[in-house]
Amino acid sequence: MEEYITIIQNLRDVLKEELEDIQLVSQSSNLVFSAKTKNHGVLYIKFYLNRSSHIDHEMALYDILDPSFLKEAIYSSIDPKFMVFQELKGKTLDQLDSREIHKNQEKIVDSVISFYESIGKNPVKGYGLLDEQLHGKSNSFLDFLTKRQMDTEKVLQDYPVLGDAFSKMYSKYSDILVGDSSLVPIDTNMKNIMLCDSGEIKFIDPGELISGPILMGYGDFVAHTYQTPLCDALLQKLHLGEEDLKRLHIYAVCSSLNILAFLKKLGCENLEEVIPYGNTKPFVELIKDHLQKLGLYSYTNPKQKHI
Repeated sequence: MEEYITIIQNLRDVLKEELEDIQLVSQSSNLVFSAKTKNHGVLYIKFYLNRSSHIDHEMALYDILDPSFLKEAIYSSIDPKFMVFQELKGKTLDQLDSREIHKNQEKIVDSVISFYESIGKNPVKGYGLLDEQLHGKSNSFLDFLTKRQMDTEKVLQDYPVLGDAFSKMYSKYSDILVGDSSLVPIDTNMKNIMLCDSGEIKFIDPGELISGPILMGYGDFVAHTYQTPLCDALLQKLHLGEEDLKRLHIYAVCSSLNILAFLKKLGCENLEEVIPYGNTKPFVELIKDHLQKLGLYSYTNPKQKHI
């Protein structure tokens, strides 16, 4: 840890001022520190260690995306790999009350659509999880999806509904699970999107990307916002056909299952109680409703909940 503190202290030569009160903010897959300065105010320094299942490609987005979507970056380094960000002032979407959501929902949804479409304009080689060069590691989208979700099913095999949800979706809908190789962000939960005091919408932790269909990205957003006004507003804007709507439900379930499997690996014992940031209903209940929309679950027959 001391080596990172030293690097931060040495930023005084770049920023022309001292960095004080250095604090560790996060140490999950990456290391994030905060520091106070006289002229720049509060800064956040993020070291990309990539200690999770995916590579954080946030730095790459600053080269291919309109920076207005992102935090203001004032310095970056390749070796070691880190960025320095100006503090954002505002509220993440999960912190907004119902009045604030209603007032800003059109702006939020328009920003989400623009964000996804802007990233999605970048075609990449391969499918699925990306390497350092933004190339997908799988030969086809279906190969990526089935392997990832079957691994997730193994983790959730002891949970009713969760343990075979993907298998049932795949059995019925495998013929429509096709996807192109666009760049897609897949971690747009409501804590990762901020309504700034300036009125701008910023995507504050956008580095989890895959190569696949843009609908898979929207599916991740829907996984977190389902049965909220933001999801309703998004669906009104997208005007999806029947087949794409089914795909959206499938990808939302996949995203939800992956999140629950990740939490299970971290030791979470009450997956039935896990609620998406900014939502009021647990993932499990939302998954059941998605499956009902797909004709794979029934609330009316307690003895045979799967159709």
